[in-house]
Amino acid sequence: MKYLGRLLFAMTVFLSLAGCTQILDSEELLDEEERSSLEVAINSDTGQGTLELVTPTITEGDTEIEIKMTDVDENKTTFISVANEDVFEGKIKNDEVYTLDISDIKDALRTDYNPKVQLLQTSNDEQSGDIVTFKQVRYSVEKE
Repeated sequence: MKYLGRLLFAMTVFLSLAGCTQILDSEELLDEEERSSLEVAINSDTGQGTLELVTPTITEGDTEIEIKMTDVDENKTTFISVANEDVFEGKIKNDEVYTLDISDIKDALRTDYNPKVQLLQTSNDEQSGDIVTFKQVRYSVEKE
């Protein structure tokens, strides 16, 4: 009886671990569209147009950063974030310089890494929608 309990325990552990391998290999179960979305997240650039930093280097005392978009869909709602905090939501105009206030963003002025500016447009103009355009650029912060 003592050995039967150990055998059942060992089989339970083995079957549990075997089930985990199915979870770990779940990327193989994604269909082509889901795999494409996953690649977009990894490659971090999709859709038409470009996002450009007009001020690629700023100092610790700066409170603003300037960006410009080219060939981005002006009819879609655009979401812009700096250092992972949302700073803009609305329609944009191409080839126009936008000034973003970064004074209240905790990580926007860190000097130990290059913060990022991200542009996102989705199919349904909701931030949680399917990604149509995603652009990301990094900038550096110099000590004063």
